[in-house]
Amino acid sequence: MEIVILGAGNIATHLAKALKNKGFTIAQIYSRTAESAKALSDMLDVPYITEIDDLYKNAAVYIYALKDSALETLISRINVPEAIHIHTAGSVSLNIFQDKTSRYGVIYPLQTFSKTKNIDFENIPLLVEGNNAETTKILMDIANRLSTQCFQVNSEQRAKLHLSAVFACNFTNYMYAIAEELVTESNLPFDILKPLIAETADKINNLSPKLAQTGPAVRYDANILEKHIAMLQHKPELMKIYKELSEQIHKMATTNQ
Repeated sequence: MEIVILGAGNIATHLAKALKNKGFTIAQIYSRTAESAKALSDMLDVPYITEIDDLYKNAAVYIYALKDSALETLISRINVPEAIHIHTAGSVSLNIFQDKTSRYGVIYPLQTFSKTKNIDFENIPLLVEGNNAETTKILMDIANRLSTQCFQVNSEQRAKLHLSAVFACNFTNYMYAIAEELVTESNLPFDILKPLIAETADKINNLSPKLAQTGPAVRYDANILEKHIAMLQHKPELMKIYKELSEQIHKMATTNQ
């Protein structure tokens, strides 16, 4: 099965590598950015293009692994109606392909990707949706070759999962960045927080996140909260975040009692 990868970013890189490792043929890489396209092309030893007019038209599958804002424009420029067209976005509806092709779907990897960090694709949940039963089966066959965790979901479920993932991953990592900034100001390494971070993440394997919540906001320790707020006087944006999160954590704790 020949596959064209449209995109050369984080998701495209890991997905293309996983597909090739499982025996799929990557026929071509497309990216508007020559540097990114060439880097992935060199990694996989496949040809690349930077102009959509040079697209290979005989592939069985076209996978759109690029930023959401570029999807619709690119889809409208590609006319290969006999192929299967797949996007990898969390919050973009299946119907973005409607009226543009007859066989289409979504394979959304529920994971955070960075080009420079290797990841075991077999353990990544893949959320699959096709526009009909035949296409869904083909997509599930592809997904099952890549991962041991494949789920058939609809666009609404996938969007809600993507929203959940933003809270669980992106917002959490932003908190790590804040913590790194604060601890570095005291001439201490971020590594000193890593055992705490690891234990916090590990606890939810045995407890629900609500039950695992600890800290001064849960018990509303006013002295500690006021002291922390005072320490953030010179960082009004962080002070605002601290206050809002503390209020919401306490509200959640008291609501569940």
